[in-house]
Amino acid sequence: MTTLKINYLEEPNLQFGGYFEHPDSKTGLREFGPFGKNIAGLHPSEIRVGFVGTKETLNWAQEWISRCGGYIESENLKGSAKKEEPAETLFDLQTYESPQILARLEKILAPDFVGFNQETNFKSEFQTNDRWVRTIRSQDIKSILTLDNKVDIIWKLVNLFDEAIGSIAGADPTPNIIVVALPPEVESEAHSVRLSGNYFLNLRRAIKARSMQWDIPLQLMTRSTSTGEGDVQDVATRAWNFCTAQYYKANGVPWRITALGENTCFIGVSFFVDRDITDSLTMRSSIAQAFDYEGQGLILRGDRFDWDEIKNGRTPHLTKELASKLASETLKEYIALRGTAPQRVVIHKTSEYWGEEHKGYNEIEGFQEGVESIFKYCDLDLVALSQSPIKLFREGMYPPLRGTYFNIAEAYFLYTMGYIPFLETYPKPYVPMPWEITQHVGDTPKENLFREILALTKMNVNNCSFADSWPITLSFSKMVGEIMKHIPEGGKVQSKYRFYM
Repeated sequence: MTTLKINYLEEPNLQFGGYFEHPDSKTGLREFGPFGKNIAGLHPSEIRVGFVGTKETLNWAQEWISRCGGYIESENLKGSAKKEEPAETLFDLQTYESPQILARLEKILAPDFVGFNQETNFKSEFQTNDRWVRTIRSQDIKSILTLDNKVDIIWKLVNLFDEAIGSIAGADPTPNIIVVALPPEVESEAHSVRLSGNYFLNLRRAIKARSMQWDIPLQLMTRSTSTGEGDVQDVATRAWNFCTAQYYKANGVPWRITALGENTCFIGVSFFVDRDITDSLTMRSSIAQAFDYEGQGLILRGDRFDWDEIKNGRTPHLTKELASKLASETLKEYIALRGTAPQRVVIHKTSEYWGEEHKGYNEIEGFQEGVESIFKYCDLDLVALSQSPIKLFREGMYPPLRGTYFNIAEAYFLYTMGYIPFLETYPKPYVPMPWEITQHVGDTPKENLFREILALTKMNVNNCSFADSWPITLSFSKMVGEIMKHIPEGGKVQSKYRFYM
């Protein structure tokens, strides 16, 4: 008889200014400010911001930066109060007789933004200067958009924006971040174009890839971020997300996770299509993303390799030599970032690791060899993760609690999204799917692996949400790959996570 065992992991805490601990990022930042204030060099008290755009887009982009410097009340509550009939929301509004209860729940989900300035606990502010502003003429953009070939349109726009970005990068002192404010017509008429197979040329990714050479992270903005037009989050939530991301891009540390070992390196390995050749032969590259317990991340692009989908299947795998090289090169970069070798390495992948039965594609021995070449006595866990269609149901209107893990015989599952007690609701519109450990090579108990995975879902500093459903080792790989494929051969590849956000 198959036995079902169910357990629960407590929500991991984040650490903020004054080493204050709390599970919610917005609460911690509001009450004690970013963790970076605790350690010299990790807290930018001023963030210099440059701008590239047309006169119109520069106007709303600069207005948004100015608005983020002050208190912003959440629009969710006001929007609910105006409605005469209940709209389709996360809640059944008819079940709440008291508007005070609704107000409290709305404020928990979307709290007011305290303001990014020196007077709040952020103790940081945006600095702007005309020397870091470059205006692109609207007629130049309109002229490019009249071209017949969409590929030419995108590359000419990339060149136009990159020239302006490079001009700012040459103005000493340089800004910490450059905001590229895209006109609506550029977004609608020159977003992307298919080149071949699954290879798309994407304007936004290409701009970020080209700008790697200037050593300044970009923040691409559209009008909806500033004005709230379209299907976007409320203004306070947008401000929380925007300011947290810019703080990180300026080399600040918004928060630190307490549930991860200080001497453990977490690596996510994924693949992207570099260039389609035929239906059966695809040029691919591997990506390794490494993170430490402070959320400091780095990106490494592996070598190109041919993959025969007809012979080997659609899911790519590394040869023993490529796996060894990717692991060793990643750890070299990690040591350069941290100053010391990790005592333990955890590698996450969404496909299983091939072993000696696959002859030349022995990833298991390759990763082991690569790690041992850097530090012989380093512990290693190879973990393959996949979202499973298996579901648990509990009484009531909500799914299982986030942090619920269970096993059926030797199959192990974890809910990284579900009902969140702190939010008093389930904040997503879809039915959550648990993660399954489909393969594990190593000695760490499954519960400890799950505890780490749960913690890694709270490390995405590209937003200020309570948690993601994906661990950071895997969640960012698609975006990184999309940017990587636009970096030309011989082009500069930045290793810092903040250049890909």
